[in-house]
This record gives sequence, structure tokens and C-alpha cells, in this order.
Amino acid sequence: MQWKSALATVVMAGAMAGGSTLALAPAAQAAPPKPGCLGARAFCFWYNSNQTGSVAGWDLNTGFRGFQNLADAGKFLTSGNGQGVPVKNNAASATYQFPGNCGGSVDVYFNSGWTGASDNVPACSGVNLVKTKNNNASFYRN
Repeated sequence: MQWKSALATVVMAGAMAGGSTLALAPAAQAAPPKPGCLGARAFCFWYNSNQTGSVAGWDLNTGFRGFQNLADAGKFLTSGNGQGVPVKNNAASATYQFPGNCGGSVDVYFNSGWTGASDNVPACSGVNLVKTKNNNASFYRN
């Protein structure tokens, strides 16, 4: 559960910074207005393995289901290794929070358009990406 400790650090850093967001998605993607790892159904990419380094995240509770092309997803914005680096093809691990109900998952894909090799991130977990490590081009919530 190392990701919970790292997430607590992100939560505390966000609170100290005035509640700033972690990553921004373009309006055309119908992303939530305040994406981040703080929502009830949050999905996060981490720059380093074992849920460390800079984070980019989205609250999937708003009906937002993912990106067909992570080039539209912005950059890792929290402090740490990878801050300012584009999210596409630069994530080593991921988490999917789903408090109270650990059903469902998010698939991370090697190619844009939700195709190619994929890694599955079950709800209530954090995983190191294997098939898509530093080759994450899209993701979709199941």
C-alpha cells in the first residue's frame, strides 16, 4: 500500500498549495473541471515505478472515461521526478481509487485509440505498468 502513502503526500502538498489541480485535460475531451487523485473514483499515472515521482490524475466520477490519445492529457504537474514531462509514453505506474466498491478497472493501452498491448489497473489498487511502461498512449475506464 505504498501508493496510499504517496497519495497522502500528494493530498497534503495539494492542500498546502491551495488545492491546486494535478493535471489538466482539454475541454474537448469532456474531462472533469478539477481532475486529480483526490476524487472518489480517481485514476492516476505516476512518472516512476511503485507510485512515486510526479503524478497526473483524473476524477473518473464525472462520466469522463479516459483519453484516446494521451497527447491531449497534458503533463505531470506535481513536484518530483518527471514534473513537467508529457504524460504520453512516460508513465511507469498507475493507481485507480474506488472507495467502498472495488469493482471495475482501467485499461492502459500501448497505442492511441485504446488498442494494442495493455495493462489492467483494478479498482482499489496501484500497479507497475509492464506492457505499457513508458509506452502509455491511451486509457479507458471499464
